[in-house]
Amino acid sequence: MLRLLVSLYIVVFASIIAINQGSEAIWRNWVEQAPDDLRHAKAVAKHYKQALTHLNEEDLASFFNTQTQLTVFPYEDVAWLPEQLAALKNGEIITSFDDSGNAQLLFVVNSTSVVQLGPFAPAQSATTKQYTIKFLSFSLLALLLILWLRPLWVDLVQLKRTSEKLASGSLDLTPTRSRFSAIYTLTQQIEKMALKTASLMSNQKQLVNAVSHELRTPLARLKFALAMLAPKDPEQVAAMEEDVTEMEVLIDEMLSYARLEFTNQQLHMQRCDLASLVQDQIDKLRRTTDKHLVTDITSTIPVKCDPHQLSRVIQNLLQNADKYGQSTIKITLTMQQGIAQFSVEDDGPGIPESKREQVFQPFSRLDKSRSKETGGFGLGLAIVSKILSWHDTICQVGESDLGGAKFTLALPTDC
Repeated sequence: MLRLLVSLYIVVFASIIAINQGSEAIWRNWVEQAPDDLRHAKAVAKHYKQALTHLNEEDLASFFNTQTQLTVFPYEDVAWLPEQLAALKNGEIITSFDDSGNAQLLFVVNSTSVVQLGPFAPAQSATTKQYTIKFLSFSLLALLLILWLRPLWVDLVQLKRTSEKLASGSLDLTPTRSRFSAIYTLTQQIEKMALKTASLMSNQKQLVNAVSHELRTPLARLKFALAMLAPKDPEQVAAMEEDVTEMEVLIDEMLSYARLEFTNQQLHMQRCDLASLVQDQIDKLRRTTDKHLVTDITSTIPVKCDPHQLSRVIQNLLQNADKYGQSTIKITLTMQQGIAQFSVEDDGPGIPESKREQVFQPFSRLDKSRSKETGGFGLGLAIVSKILSWHDTICQVGESDLGGAKFTLALPTDC
């Protein structure tokens, strides 16, 4: 950060000094040296005054008769201001203006007569040139700042792309950075962290694949051995088989959740009917549950989603309600103001408000003593939360009118 501040200070300081010096040079050579009739006329008036001082009255009269641009009149013909009169007596050339704004140059000859040179058009205003120089100065400062910011901008864009790739599960990182950037050290450290994270994600993926193959093989041998021992001690073997089956289910859920970390980049987003997806999962639930299902489903609600993954979300929510509900499950699907609202309610024990966010964490269970009656390993709602995050939405937990929990999610319609 110190490098960033120091480089910015140096660039701004040096730019302001260079622009000020350049502006002054341009002003002196372009504005002050520009053609000016009045300034030129003052120089001519000085020459006239010096030349006429040495002439007598007769020569003056003949000279003025030949000069149409010069006018001579006595002191007394004009009501002078005190400062004008004092300047004339001191031999200075004064400037006066007529009603039209034209300038006239006045000076005294022979101490009695006033010579008038002019009139001359007033000097052009330098306001336009002044603002032009200011505009060019600020434009140059902006250009210098852009040149300083460009390497910084390139690095920030690269960091954004790297973070987006990591967030989507992509491990193909090709970081590039500018050595002239003021945050070169910072980007270097962040890129090292990104490559390390990508390496860890790759190792995790390899571990998931290894577990998928290595754990299933000994479990299969164990099930075969138990089948061979079944005639000798059927009750004990049956209990052991239940434990082995439970281990298989746990491994399947763990692998399923772990694979979700690498599925985001493989989503197949398409337009589908949410009502059909919900109805398909309800039909599956009817075949396996003894609970009363209350449905309120609006037909034909088009949404843009991955139908396979969203069906998985609906299935997990319905299974969760079937697991903890007592006798009734209520499923609602409506559309309001372009938003599809899907909710699942049960008449179970419900979820305390303080633990409603906790249920979406992996391996989180409100009943700490997991039993074979309720089953599950606390991964179902974690999978729901992960899939919904890919669809840029969340699942909200509330209290149902049935007395249990109410899970609600919203998706924009694709009309």
